[in-house]
Amino acid sequence: MKKSIICLLILFSVTLSAVCQEELLQQKAHDALKLLQTVKPIPVVRNTNPNAQWFPEAGFGLFMHWGIHSVAAIEPSWTMMRNKPWGDGDTLYFYPNYYSLLWRFHPENYDPDKWMKAAKEAGMQYAVLTTKHHDGYALWPSEYTNLGTKKYMNGRDLLQSYVDACRKYGIKVGFYFSPRDWSYPGFPVTMDFRQYGKPEYINRCRTQEQNQYDYDKFFEYTAGQLSELLTRYGKINLLWFNAVEWPDVKDMHTEKMYAWIRTLQPGIVINDRWDYQGGKAEIGDYITPETYIPEKALNSWWESCVQWGNSWGYSPDPKSIKPDSWVIENLVNARSMGGNILLNIGPAPDGTMQPEFYERTADLAKWMAHSKKSLIGADPLKNWKEINNVPVTRKGKEWYLHVLPGKVKEITLKSDIEPVSAKLLQTNETIKFRKKDNVIIFDLPKTSNGLDDVIVIDWKKLPQILPTN
Repeated sequence: MKKSIICLLILFSVTLSAVCQEELLQQKAHDALKLLQTVKPIPVVRNTNPNAQWFPEAGFGLFMHWGIHSVAAIEPSWTMMRNKPWGDGDTLYFYPNYYSLLWRFHPENYDPDKWMKAAKEAGMQYAVLTTKHHDGYALWPSEYTNLGTKKYMNGRDLLQSYVDACRKYGIKVGFYFSPRDWSYPGFPVTMDFRQYGKPEYINRCRTQEQNQYDYDKFFEYTAGQLSELLTRYGKINLLWFNAVEWPDVKDMHTEKMYAWIRTLQPGIVINDRWDYQGGKAEIGDYITPETYIPEKALNSWWESCVQWGNSWGYSPDPKSIKPDSWVIENLVNARSMGGNILLNIGPAPDGTMQPEFYERTADLAKWMAHSKKSLIGADPLKNWKEINNVPVTRKGKEWYLHVLPGKVKEITLKSDIEPVSAKLLQTNETIKFRKKDNVIIFDLPKTSNGLDDVIVIDWKKLPQILPTN
């Protein structure tokens, strides 16, 4: 009898403690939301806080789209929409059937510690997890919606263990958050892509004044959820927005939003996609070309998000994940022009990663063990194409020539002087070179690692024949 009473008291104590902790977290979020009313809008410029300056040297991040869509291995959110230009292969989950997946998403084997350990060993410096996609499903117990873990997982928080794992392995914590929420009552969207974003279809019953009023109410709801994300988990390093897309709004409160976020998280890095109408906005700390590497270097911080698999979401097909040679080539091209790569993978619905993820990251880890410094933390030579026929990164008077498999038959570099030495970074093997006029010709390495053979050249002084910027 006494044991039963003691057990009940312990259970009651634990439950009470959890309730109190949740109430404290909610109060912090409420206080943060009140602060929004007093924050003054200021022009959005790149964050100069010292804690935000890690981003341009980070180079390599892991992107993860995860949610109810993972259950059916379908595209996040967009599967709901008919008449997409990229096809309607998943007609079973057109709206509203898509939301039948709510009851089936139970990640019983969720282990982000294992994810982040593999990511860190593969050279990734930051991670970004979808906290909420356009479908509105929240991976934390938000009090602002029942469409999420609060209702469908009995209040389970899928973000906390992710944050803890990131910090354990020294990975910067990033949250993806979609401001557009198609589950929000009255959100201006139609589930026919032919009408997507066209006010004549989705705002035809609203006057301009009513549209602004409705948006302002939505803004309050969105800020409520952001107040939770920015106060529940300690320091957040990066926030990855993906477009409000509420047409014909006169004031989207963009400057107020960014000022408020930076008040709550002074060292946070924010992308350019809050006010991202038509994909043309560049308001934030960095810009985000999607699924491609720019052909020319950009004059700002930038990051290209690319699909490691065949879609943004989960795919059970073992052949869907691209080889490491593709990853390294994209990473080399981005780093040589001053950008980052955010490599996307979709975790499985049970919270595991495909075996191929661990195979690929293990192989990347082997390459990073000897050549990481040539990419992570290295500076670009943005106009390397003007003087060289292979991509170049650098750190001070040490330059790294990236010899990708099958790309060149010889390595040439325009220079008025010769370097002190040239060696293969992986083995310290001497690489022979000769100078003809103002061109240095380097021998190719005798053997290749199959991913990227990095030749490191040391200069006593830097050559005068240099790119224009």
